[in-house]
Amino acid sequence: MTPFKGKLRTRHLEIVLTVGDLGNLSKAAAQLNCTQSSLSRAVAEIEDLVGARLFERTVKGTTCTPLGLAMCRHARQLLSGYRKAEVDLAALVRGEAGSLTVGCFTLFSGWPVAEAALRFRENHPRIVLSVEVGTHERLIEDLDAGSLDILISRFASTVNPQIYRSVTLMQDAVVLTCAPSHPLVGQPDATLSNYLAHPWIAALPSSRIRGELEFALRRLGLPIPRMVGALSLEFGREMMRAGQDLWLLPGSVARVWEARGELHVLPVLPPVKPSPLAAIWRRDRPSNRQMRAFATQIARVIQRSPQAQGGAGA
Repeated sequence: MTPFKGKLRTRHLEIVLTVGDLGNLSKAAAQLNCTQSSLSRAVAEIEDLVGARLFERTVKGTTCTPLGLAMCRHARQLLSGYRKAEVDLAALVRGEAGSLTVGCFTLFSGWPVAEAALRFRENHPRIVLSVEVGTHERLIEDLDAGSLDILISRFASTVNPQIYRSVTLMQDAVVLTCAPSHPLVGQPDATLSNYLAHPWIAALPSSRIRGELEFALRRLGLPIPRMVGALSLEFGREMMRAGQDLWLLPGSVARVWEARGELHVLPVLPPVKPSPLAAIWRRDRPSNRQMRAFATQIARVIQRSPQAQGGAGA
């Protein structure tokens, strides 16, 4: 590989990352607002610059070589750093005190994160706050790339403590919920087998919780219920209201919503291990005042909620 210091441009990084993510030159060209032929020339120029192939062209599209994968990873980190710098500098120019970008696992984006964000904004009005909501897996990638400062999510066994620091906010079981008008509400002696006769709104098929749930049910000799995989609070709420679906939720969130009269928490727990809710950041990026302040606000919201605390150890 030839040295490319001073020759590699931001546009080159955007091209490599877009082609790598989409795996298709035509789609990448459309996203980058250029023609496919000009994009092909740009890719060839970048490959000439680094002195090796970044992509393999096949009849099915474009795939990254090992070098291409490495360059995509570095491009994502560098571009995230540029964007973060732009936000921070723009905030300082406006007379603000900087920025904080929080990643939030979808099912915690209402309670407790929204309440914590309100309180953080009141106490730190000069900090520009952004909240990115998504799956744990995607948010960890964003945290690695530097586009997130801190992540509020379940601390799963797949999170390497050698790479990530964390502060445990609470232990949290997974529970099953239903609409207050659901027939199961009037059956306090119903068993897990009774629950399985109804359709469920559950975790995504590729998730740890979904895999653990299905494995445990098979081991118990129980059938797998009809499940829709979804991590949307709006979708789950509407599905539960409109039909007979049971909804798999974090116990803390479910009990807060139950106290508001929005759902009913069923007494029998699904066979899924509890896992802690945590504030997570990378060890190679020291925590700053804003990150610690947001984690503190989350912890205070949880401590002030007797409903959540009542279910945290369930």
